[in-house]
Amino acid sequence: MTHRSVYRCLSLLGVLGGLTGCGVIELESAEERGQLQREAIVSSISEGDYVIRSVATNKCIDIASGSTADGAKVQQYDCNGTNAQKFHISPTSDGYWKIINVNSNKALDISENSTAQNAKVHQWSYVGGNNQQFKFVARGNNQFSIHARHTDMVIDLYWGSADNGTEYVQYPYTGTTNQLYTLDKVSGGGTDNPGGRGCAVADGQTTLRFINRCSFEVEFAGNNITGGTLGSGQEACRTIGSVTAYMPTKRYWGFRKGEDPGFEKHSLAEFGFNEVFYSYTSWDWFNLSHVDAHNLPLKIVPYELGGGTTCSGQIRSCPMDLLPGCPAEGQFRNAAGKVISCVSRDRDNPNSVVARYFDAACNQSYSWSGDDSVMAACNAEDFDIVFCPPN
Repeated sequence: MTHRSVYRCLSLLGVLGGLTGCGVIELESAEERGQLQREAIVSSISEGDYVIRSVATNKCIDIASGSTADGAKVQQYDCNGTNAQKFHISPTSDGYWKIINVNSNKALDISENSTAQNAKVHQWSYVGGNNQQFKFVARGNNQFSIHARHTDMVIDLYWGSADNGTEYVQYPYTGTTNQLYTLDKVSGGGTDNPGGRGCAVADGQTTLRFINRCSFEVEFAGNNITGGTLGSGQEACRTIGSVTAYMPTKRYWGFRKGEDPGFEKHSLAEFGFNEVFYSYTSWDWFNLSHVDAHNLPLKIVPYELGGGTTCSGQIRSCPMDLLPGCPAEGQFRNAAGKVISCVSRDRDNPNSVVARYFDAACNQSYSWSGDDSVMAACNAEDFDIVFCPPN
C-alpha cells in the first residue's frame, strides 16, 4: 500500500474614563479560569493533557461524536477545543506512554491487538496491553511519530486524507507527514518550552507573537504593526513598545490569504496597553471581539511581567469556526459566493440574531458593543495572538 505525503466593540479610554453606572469590570471566576490553560507546543513529552494534531492536515485526533463506548472510532476532525480531542498522556515503563481520552477515560488502542498493517486505532478501556502503549519519537521541528509498543508501527492518518472523519491505522514508519504529529499541551506538569514565548523574549518590550494554527495560510494585520503572511504552523513577532508605553485601543486581526473580507468584517483581538485604572498601574486590558464580525477563530495568551501571577486565568479563546452556522442575514460572501465573514449588522443590539448566535457560541468574546463582562486584564509583557487555536 502506498501512502501519499502528505471597534467597534470597545474604546478602552471610554471604559476607563467613564464608568458611571457600570462599576468595576468583572474578571473570570476561579471556576471559569480552570476551563482554559496556557498553550505550549512541546519539544519533549511529560505527563499532562494534550491536543494532538496531524502535521499533514493540522486537524486533531478526535473520538467520534464524543463517544464513551469501547470500540468508538478514533478519527481526524477540525480542532474544536472539546474534551473529545484532549488526551492525558502518562508514562507506563521503558519510555512508553498510555494515551487516555479526557472525555471518555478510554485509551487509544490498536484493535484486537493486531499486528497487521492498516489495523485500526480505536478507543478501549485501559488494561495495560502493549497495544495500548506508545512511544513518541522526535523527528525535528517539534514533530513526533507515535509507535505502538507491540509492533513498533506508527499511528498513521489513512492515505493522508484531509477529510473530517478519516480514521487512523497502524502502519510501518515511512516518514510522510500523515505519520507525524505536533502536541499542544493544555494542562499538567508545567511547560516543556521554557518561557513558552518563542520569538517573544522577555526584554522589557511588549511583543505580540502571531501564531497560525489554521490548516491554510493566514495574513495578519493591526493598526500599529506591519502585517505579514503565516504558513500553517508558523509564527511571527512584532514588538510595539516598552512595557510602560501607553498604547490605548489597538486592534489586530487576520484572514485566509487572498480572502480579506474588509473593514469591520474581522474577528478582533483588542488591547489597551499600560492603562492606569484605580489601583492597577500600567496594566494591559484585552478582549476578543465579535461585535463587528467573525471570520477566523482567535485566542489571546498573556505572558506575565516580572514573574507575578496577575495573568493567571486571563486567557481568552474562541476556537470555534462560526462561518458554517452563520445566520443568513450575517453572511458576507466573496465574488465566488463563499461565506468569508459572519457580520453583525446591528452591533449595538444584544438581541439581534447574529449577536445571539455569537453569544451562544463563545462566552469568552464580545457578542455586542455593551458586553463588557468578557474583558480581561493583567500586568503582562508579551502576548500570543493565535489563529484557529485548538482550545
